[in-house]
Amino acid sequence: MTAINELQAEGHKVSLANFNYIYPLPRNVGEVFSKFNKIVVAELNLGQFADYLRIKHHEFTYRQINKVQGIPFTIGEIKEKCIKILEEK
Repeated sequence: MTAINELQAEGHKVSLANFNYIYPLPRNVGEVFSKFNKIVVAELNLGQFADYLRIKHHEFTYRQINKVQGIPFTIGEIKEKCIKILEEK
């Protein structure tokens, strides 16, 4: 959340969707995702949730930020990777 708040304060157009549960997915996931140009899934694993989203909502492209080191993301890591993704065409 802090990374998103800082990116917004810096003028980037980003938002956050946090899933409290994934099974079943909330009914409005497709509607929410359809409002975004890019969808990024940040996970502290190899990307199982992104894979699950691809199965359930294959109409979207999911970019991933993954980390498998047994330690949480830093704010800087999230910001840096989000900025790179925002710069992609």
